[in-house]
Amino acid sequence: MKQFYLALLLIVVLIFAITGCHKTAPSLYASNPLTNYYMPLAIGKYITYRMDSLTFYYFGQSDTTNSYLAKDIIEDSTTDNLGRLSWIVTRYLSDTTGMVPWQPTETYLVTPTKGTIEVNENNLRYLKLTYPMANGDNWTGNTYLPTAPFQDHFSFSDQINTDLQAWNYTYQNVNRPFVVANNTAYDSTVTVLQVNDSSGLPIIDTVFASKTYWTETYAKNIGLIYRQTTIWEYQPASPNGTVAGYKIGFGLKLSIVDHN
Repeated sequence: MKQFYLALLLIVVLIFAITGCHKTAPSLYASNPLTNYYMPLAIGKYITYRMDSLTFYYFGQSDTTNSYLAKDIIEDSTTDNLGRLSWIVTRYLSDTTGMVPWQPTETYLVTPTKGTIEVNENNLRYLKLTYPMANGDNWTGNTYLPTAPFQDHFSFSDQINTDLQAWNYTYQNVNRPFVVANNTAYDSTVTVLQVNDSSGLPIIDTVFASKTYWTETYAKNIGLIYRQTTIWEYQPASPNGTVAGYKIGFGLKLSIVDHN
């Protein structure tokens, strides 16, 4: 009989635990949904960034950084191939003064769900934010990407740059302030560290090296305010020096300058 009551007590405890979880998670999400940290999803909303783009040239022997203003504007809504409400965002570029007429350069989709914010850019689907949002929480944000998604542009050989599905996105500095390059402080932000990996640094001419780093910071009720992406590999020189070492890859930095 004593064993019966102990078993019954265990069942009751489990029921309360399960029902308690189901009540708590939705209420927490309702009070602080992921959409609070993405650009307000409404037609006409925009964020303007200073965009610095790193490229390598002269057969990877040199590099240059070109700077622009980039404006991401929500221009329409649609449904994706799963029938979910999605928002169409177009990116326009101008020079750093904003005097050159804005030119559209790309369009991407933002799909909010109850537990994620998905972004489909150049047919690459990312899980940018997930619920719950707490320091140290992590997820595989590139799980829907194909192997070697950048292969049409770069012949990467390092596994970290080909198997992006394994990247472990991690929340950092949840609800902490963040200062962008223009010295504007944002009180409540969250940073997502997607990857931080390097090898062979500092560079030695005859040794392979790489740097892979991607971080994004979102401010509450505004959206993405900062992004830094650095993905490059150094292919070493031949031992006899007849073939010079060279770099392949790219870099991109976005810093917010304006929004509505």
